Amino acid sequence: MHLALPHLLTRFFTVVILFSLSLPTHAQSDTTSTLPFSVYLEAECGTLGSNWREMTDSTASDSAYIVIRPGLVSKDTPPADADSNLVTFTLSVQEADSFRVWGRVLSNSPDEDSFWVRVNGGTWQQWSNRLRKDGEWIWREVAGSPFFMAPGTATVDFAYREPNTLLDKVYVSSLRASPRGITADALNCEDNDCANSPNGCSDEVWIEAECGTPGDDWIYTVDTEVSNGGYFSAMQPSNLTVPTATDLPDQVKYEVEVTETGTYYMYARMATPDLGKNSFFVKIDEGDWVDFNAELDGSDLVTEGFEWKQVNNMGDTLTFDLEAGGHTIYLAKREAGTQIDKLHLRQDTIAPTGFGKVSLNCVGSDLTPTRAPLDLRSALDVFPNPVGNQLNVRFSTAEVTGRVQLQVIDMTGRVLSQQSYSKLTTELQAEVAVDALAPGLYRVLLTSERGVVSRPFVKR
Repeated sequence: MHLALPHLLTRFFTVVILFSLSLPTHAQSDTTSTLPFSVYLEAECGTLGSNWREMTDSTASDSAYIVIRPGLVSKDTPPADADSNLVTFTLSVQEADSFRVWGRVLSNSPDEDSFWVRVNGGTWQQWSNRLRKDGEWIWREVAGSPFFMAPGTATVDFAYREPNTLLDKVYVSSLRASPRGITADALNCEDNDCANSPNGCSDEVWIEAECGTPGDDWIYTVDTEVSNGGYFSAMQPSNLTVPTATDLPDQVKYEVEVTETGTYYMYARMATPDLGKNSFFVKIDEGDWVDFNAELDGSDLVTEGFEWKQVNNMGDTLTFDLEAGGHTIYLAKREAGTQIDKLHLRQDTIAPTGFGKVSLNCVGSDLTPTRAPLDLRSALDVFPNPVGNQLNVRFSTAEVTGRVQLQVIDMTGRVLSQQSYSKLTTELQAEVAVDALAPGLYRVLLTSERGVVSRPFVKR
């Protein structure tokens, strides 16, 4: 089947790493809407100073890790701020928000289980909390995380503190969910930088499923082992009838663009829990709806976990003639429970592997508004502002109950105070002593299972 269609959209952004750091199922942060983002990084693919060594281990991610060279110790203070002592990861933050930093580490003794870590050249954090577990690789969240970041270039630096503390992999995310395992692909070891290498991306489009505009029938699920830390699935009941209109509650809409006119194939990174949860409808612009419910040979569509599958029309090969420019892709529910992680358009029949390249539809553009389809739309007020000695915090939403964490952070992301509350009703009110803070600009950060919201305040 061949569908002739007018245009497409694709924006490119940088991975050494360049991406949007933001939040899921997330409350509004000032006037900025945000979208979820998460990424894995191989430690050996960061910018390694000359005092660091890359070593091999079959139990490490990609069979490699890094460690400081023998004889270097700096327990009481961070080592000299020299490139040779650092491992640096570079990010471009698209929206002001908070993000969490995790490391996969291994230590064999209590005198070999710590690093110094800092974000954006801020205060060094001594990271020595539970980094050792019987000589096993473990994921641990970095001390001081989450870090609040303003838009622009940001850096995460690791420096040595004790010898023989091994660093395998890093996870940076706006999500609260903990990383696990080593199967998730890292994005910093491959050429995933479409902004700096546009020739390698001119004939392809990468789309995160959860960063479209969903109708009310779609569910976002956090999963740290999929691309960008989450996927979409449609709610019950299933609907096997071909849609007759667009922008309905059982559909997700994606605004995209392509830079090169051509004939494109579509791929979906998806999971099929069973044969009753393995299909969806899709269309581009004003084309016909496509019934995607089988393998290319017409056999049952099945996966082992998340896999890339070539989208077809009931077993028939499907292509899209797309001109350079903007297009709209519609995804519609067919069988509830089908899990969709990522979409991809390319001009050949070579299926992607792993997570593929960084998707750009989670970053705002003229055709992709910076909008949070999963926005919690809760209300956080802080007063008086400016404040002298005591700040009042009021958090009003019926959508959040249970444990809520309140933090006061400075503009480098350093956590200055932290309290936990149990929110049982629509409104949570708290009083925060700020008399010990130096005059300046700070933020209140509230974190719940449903997301994060923050507000700035000025200390007089």
